[in-house]
Amino acid sequence: MTDGNKKRGPGRPTEKRKDTILRLRIDTDTHRKLSECAAVRQVSMSELVREAIDEIFRREKEKQQKNEAE
Repeated sequence: MTDGNKKRGPGRPTEKRKDTILRLRIDTDTHRKLSECAAVRQVSMSELVREAIDEIFRREKEKQQKNEAE
């Protein structure tokens, strides 16, 4: 077997184990936006969605803390 035909291993382990799969339906325009943003940022669409969820979660927590402080 030549070097070009060697089967590659699974790669580097991820920081967090991703053991939950989420399927969702989106329209064509939303898919296009997601795909373009992922390409620009050089990440997978899954990674981009995870980042977006983290950001929304962070903003909601900040709002909640602000409301509790008032």
